Amino acid sequence: MRFISILLFLFVQSFCFAQVQSPEQFLGYKVGQKVTPNWRVLDYYAYIAKSFPKNVKMEQYGTSYEGRPLYVFFISSEKNITDLENIRLNNLRLAQSLKDQQPKLEAPAIVWMSNNVHGNETSSTESSMLTIYALLNPSVSETKGLLENVVLVMDPCLNPDGTERYNNWYNGVVGKHPNSVTFAREHDEPWPGGRYNHYYFDLNRDWAWQTQKESEQRVALYNKWLPQIHVDFHEQGINQPYYFPPAAEPLHEIITPWQRSLQTEIGKHNAAYFDKQGWLYFTGERFDLFYPSYGDTYPMYNGAIGMTYEQAGNTSAGLSIIKADLDTLTLVDRSIHHHASAVNVLAYTSQHVPKIISEFKKFFDDASAGKLAAYQTYVVKYNENDRSKIIALKQLLDKNGILSYSGSGSIKGFDYASKKEVSYAYTENDVLIPGNQSKASLISVLFEPESKLTDSVTYDITAWSLPYVYGLDAIASKTKIASDKPYNLTKITNQVADNFGYAFKWNGFSSAQLTAALLKNKIAVKFSEEPFTIAGVEFPRGSIHVLPKANTREKDNKKIMAIADSLQVQLYPIRSGIPDKGSDLGSPKVSSIKAPNVVLFTGETTRATNIGEVWHYFDEQLNYPITLVNVADFNQVEWPKVDVVILANGSYSFLKDSTLSQQFQSWVSAGGKVIAMQNAVDQLASQKWSTLKVVKADTAKVDQNKKLLKYGDRERLALVDYTAGAIFKLTFDNTHPLMFGYESYYTLKQDDELYSYFDKGKGWNVGYLQANSKVSGFVGEKLSKRLNNGLVFAVQDLGRGHIIYLRDNVLFRNFWENGKLIMANAVFLN
Repeated sequence: MRFISILLFLFVQSFCFAQVQSPEQFLGYKVGQKVTPNWRVLDYYAYIAKSFPKNVKMEQYGTSYEGRPLYVFFISSEKNITDLENIRLNNLRLAQSLKDQQPKLEAPAIVWMSNNVHGNETSSTESSMLTIYALLNPSVSETKGLLENVVLVMDPCLNPDGTERYNNWYNGVVGKHPNSVTFAREHDEPWPGGRYNHYYFDLNRDWAWQTQKESEQRVALYNKWLPQIHVDFHEQGINQPYYFPPAAEPLHEIITPWQRSLQTEIGKHNAAYFDKQGWLYFTGERFDLFYPSYGDTYPMYNGAIGMTYEQAGNTSAGLSIIKADLDTLTLVDRSIHHHASAVNVLAYTSQHVPKIISEFKKFFDDASAGKLAAYQTYVVKYNENDRSKIIALKQLLDKNGILSYSGSGSIKGFDYASKKEVSYAYTENDVLIPGNQSKASLISVLFEPESKLTDSVTYDITAWSLPYVYGLDAIASKTKIASDKPYNLTKITNQVADNFGYAFKWNGFSSAQLTAALLKNKIAVKFSEEPFTIAGVEFPRGSIHVLPKANTREKDNKKIMAIADSLQVQLYPIRSGIPDKGSDLGSPKVSSIKAPNVVLFTGETTRATNIGEVWHYFDEQLNYPITLVNVADFNQVEWPKVDVVILANGSYSFLKDSTLSQQFQSWVSAGGKVIAMQNAVDQLASQKWSTLKVVKADTAKVDQNKKLLKYGDRERLALVDYTAGAIFKLTFDNTHPLMFGYESYYTLKQDDELYSYFDKGKGWNVGYLQANSKVSGFVGEKLSKRLNNGLVFAVQDLGRGHIIYLRDNVLFRNFWENGKLIMANAVFLN
């Protein structure tokens, strides 16, 4: 009887699965024969989750900027899904993030797969449908038993806004039959492209910084699970074979031998399968593990085996395209390749779970013991003028699960500013970050004073040390500090005072946010060009006077208090127009700030990511209105209504047209302000009406023997004149409004451009590099000698207007916290 019952159960199970549709049956076409809209992909996943409630759990973890849902799907055996929360908690115990009891080592491995972080790299989302179906289909022999030992966390699409931008465009231009000719319009995606999210950010470079909504929500969930394996599926150029690990050098020194070896072993497992299929691939080239904010490095620094898999394809591939070797690349093939890699990763993991779990635990045991820390304690010094930057840093630490404490005592260590060993007495307001905690690896990378490269050929910036990024003084010490008091600053609560106005210090981005909010609420504000003192409180240059209207003062005061409290800005009552020290309120040195109308030129000839940095800065951070105008619509602008024009990285056709250039000059001369960023500075410098000139490269005679170069060394030799991104200490004029609020500034140099100092009367030399100003990162030997004694930031007066030149990117990926006030200075105070 029992045998008959088992047969009946198996028959029912088999019958039920036969009723479940494959992706092809559900969609009505074979995966890869069409570009599937994101909502249809999610429909299929929801359908599978409903069909297999004992094997699949569906969870929404957030929404995109455009309101599209973000989901993950947990896929495993019935036993594991039933016990899913206990598996998660046990995993956190393994990772020393939860210490309520001892973890169990007999646990399934957690594999997380991320798809379509770049919206126009379509094959991974398509292939994920094949993977989830194969895992649940008992007739697929390759996947049998995998879910007993593994919990798969599948994110079908990390970037639905970019994905749908690409999908909608492509499905709107492709014909009944795809055209494989490379010059067909379906292979030429228009600006800004689907690679980026709503604000044109590359989400694959935002894992650690979490400036974007999608990243913040995803990483919050990621840190609740901390998987052992993370696979990030991508696409590269159409003529490239498939790429999988091991990664290329440089690999950051903090990456453990186990992480390196397991990545290699997984790669070998995948290679064996690809060899059987006759599929070409390459490993160990191009994609390194250094910059900490990628989908492979961030998991690495959080104890996982982080891996990038790259299929040929990308924006130009479409459904079908002819490659340089005259073979045809199809989305069907691209999807199959990624699906094969996904199954291979799961298969390898399933076979080695005990070792993976034990090494995962060892990683975090070593981290908590301080064995992964370059320094045992980081002390970020508190200064009242740095309060807003301290708050911003604390928010970043919290997002990444990094613990911080407060205490008092003394310590010796490396001083980031002087780059020397010093002694320091820390107090309760200083931030203490211990290196002996579960996030030790990530902390070491984010706070390293000087990046150590094993190979200078790298894929991204080479310096990001948080004290420099945030402009904060800090100490890195090899001494452990014991403290159990979580770090929290006392909250500011302002009180309405019997006075006719308020003042607040111009000493951080929160000051700019408050100013923007007051201007939007039509509350009068002024700024002082000189320091002043009120009731014994000293105010630096740029500090703000808030002057509510007499007839609405009570209502305005409540509004001012509420905004200031929300931004944690301290207000000080003004009881007289005559300060204790400094200029009177009616002095010419105290200027009213007009709420400026700001225009940002965008479009086909501009760099989408840099446009996105400015747009996101105004929309989501400064919270101040900005008008985006396509460069091609220059003549449509109602110039009398514009106060500020921002030219981000890009090419501007109106500057190449003598008539339009003259028109633009006339607008500036009449009182307009232009803020030029990155290579837009070069284009303005080429105008007859600009007085800025590029520093000429050294033209001294080259040793003839140095011309005898080897072809095989061409890539490395090119680096002598190159930097992907290194940090330099800026010397600046702190009396100029562009640098109000700054005591120090570290700039990210990503190019070889410097400008000659202005002669007297030609402009203002605001920020410049002097000799030996590099503090961290790689700079080629030849370039390093040239990057000194030249301008980076400058201001030119033109008639009644101004041109502000910002050659280095003060809003880089919007995690460069200390540059945000410079942009506000340019908009409001210059």
